[in-house]
Parts: sequence; C-alpha cells; structure tokens
Amino acid sequence: MTPTITRRTRTATKTKSPYFKKEFIANDEDITTLITYPVTPEERISFINPKTNRKLTTFHYKVYDLVAKIPKGQVTTYKALSDALQSHPRAVGQALRINPFCPLPVPCHRVIMTNKAIGGFNGGFGDCQFVANKKAKLAKEGLVFDAKNVLKSNDLGDDSIFTAF
Repeated sequence: MTPTITRRTRTATKTKSPYFKKEFIANDEDITTLITYPVTPEERISFINPKTNRKLTTFHYKVYDLVAKIPKGQVTTYKALSDALQSHPRAVGQALRINPFCPLPVPCHRVIMTNKAIGGFNGGFGDCQFVANKKAKLAKEGLVFDAKNVLKSNDLGDDSIFTAF
C-alpha cells in the first residue's frame, strides 16, 4: 500500500486592517536628549543601557566604536562591519538594535544591507515606520533612494559613498 501524501497550501488573504498604514510619515527630527558616550573602561563597565536595563558587552562597544566613525552623508553595510569585527552581520544588527546612543554619537541609521537596501532598522523591513524614519535621516544627509528603498549610487556610478573599515 502506497502512503498518501497530503499537502497543505496556503492561500493569500488580503485583509484591510485599521492597524496597518499604507503610507508612513517620515520622522527625521533630531533627538533632544543626548546620552554621553562612555569612553573609559570604568565608564563602560558601569553604564546601564536604558533600552534593556542591562550592561553592554565588549562586542557592543566594538560595534558602536566603528559605527561612530561613519561620516555624515556616507553609509556602510552590516557585512562590512561584521567583517571588520570578524563576526556575523546578524550579531552587528542585534547590537545596533539596542543602541542607546542613536542617532548621535552612534549613527546606526548609516548602516544598510549589502544590497544597498534599508532594512532591519529596529526590526523593520519594507514599508514600515522604522524604514521611513531611517530613509528620512539618510535623505537629510544627502543620500538618495529609489521607490523600493534601495540606495542609488553617486553620480560617478561607483560605491565611493561607502565607508570601508
């Protein structure tokens, strides 16, 4: 007797929900409170992240130190940071997700995906408020994106806008 294989298929259901917007209003306002970035080992050991109520690890500070070097109007990728730290892009993203020093002095909005798209910012992908905010911050710094939130290369057609580590 041959066993019967039953396959389930999912059907796409489109629902209109009052909780999901189609358009997002970009927010590029600067923050009013600036958290002082700990520099000395003593300051770093005693600093408690207000987002998590936990101490930051040495790895977090390595990520933040590199991201703090990205100049205004330039970007880098999660992969470039992870290569410089001999780590994984996802680990870099997790560190930036809990970055208590954003947008300055640690401008995590200047880190984008390898395919030059905005994504992963506060866990957001595609059309969401977090991506709209990141796009607005980068646009304010002079970077240009297409309708799919992908960074357009500069006039020279190369990637000189990327900061290498």
